[in-house]
Amino acid sequence: MVRKLISLLGNLLAAVTGAGLLARFLPPDFWWPPSIIALLLPGLLLLTLLFVVWCFYRKWRKALIFPVLVLVAALPLATRLFSFGAGGNSGARGDTVTLITTNVRAFKNDIWESVSEELSFRFINQRKPDVLLLQETRNDGSDTPYFTEIKEASGLAKRHQPTRRTVATYADELDFVADKFSGAGGYNGFLVTDVKTKLGTIRVINAHLQSNRITKMAGEVGTDGDMKNEIDRAESMLRSYGAAAAIRANQAEEIRRYVRESPHPVIIGGDFNDVPSSYTYQRILTPRLRDAWVEKGFGMGTTFTGPLPGLRIDFLLVDTSLNLVEMERFDTGFSDHRGLSVEVQKRRE
Repeated sequence: MVRKLISLLGNLLAAVTGAGLLARFLPPDFWWPPSIIALLLPGLLLLTLLFVVWCFYRKWRKALIFPVLVLVAALPLATRLFSFGAGGNSGARGDTVTLITTNVRAFKNDIWESVSEELSFRFINQRKPDVLLLQETRNDGSDTPYFTEIKEASGLAKRHQPTRRTVATYADELDFVADKFSGAGGYNGFLVTDVKTKLGTIRVINAHLQSNRITKMAGEVGTDGDMKNEIDRAESMLRSYGAAAAIRANQAEEIRRYVRESPHPVIIGGDFNDVPSSYTYQRILTPRLRDAWVEKGFGMGTTFTGPLPGLRIDFLLVDTSLNLVEMERFDTGFSDHRGLSVEVQKRRE
């Protein structure tokens, strides 16, 4: 009886894990639950693996057939979820370009108080990028938008940031291509900018895709003694995530078009608000691009440190015509997102 129960639970676990694996192929507006399961995929795969090991130990051969198939199906995702990249510096020769992306949360800390200017721009001063991508930065509606201060800290002369939008791209020479934002709030969307660099023109796409709006709700789960309120909150959180995932899927298709039509090498950076096993990531990562963390990082590469920890939702995707010299993940000292920095050069023939 106990053996049957454990076998049943283990196979149910594998079925849920399998549903999470489907997330990257199923548009969320068609069926959104797999996109939520995908958030938990690393933990689900680990539990499934432990169940398989237990079955081998106990010689429960029939019980492990389906879980093993699920683990085999997960192999193409393995390096996305846990990177074994080369790391370090590839020994650049010739000109290189450094690009930084980070969500700065309006330069505020965990209790939403503005941090000092010294701390706000420390990560920029330390790295002096050639291209700087910011999400949730201050806009022209802020009392202190920091436009001049960011230019001084980075040494970059130009800014691409549409009016009232909170996504900004800084570089010395840039040409506006497009901007696409969802709704009038200016919070979520992406910029397309052709940036002139030492390596020639690079199309840079700065993305802050649709937010899930569930961080606050996630932090409140388990704090209410009323079971009905807890269930309602959980249901609202799940539906909110599903709706946001559908919007991100549409944004991904638009980004994909700008990548396909670009006459220049492309780098996409920003806060996708989605994980590497998601439909959004799958659609944006065309054969023309590769994930800098997968190639150069080591480990899960967690970038979000909020109430839903352990998530890698910030990315740098680099054109295959460019060589990755160095990749870094860093703390800004105030934001709930870790920043990413990549150094690239032209791929040698």
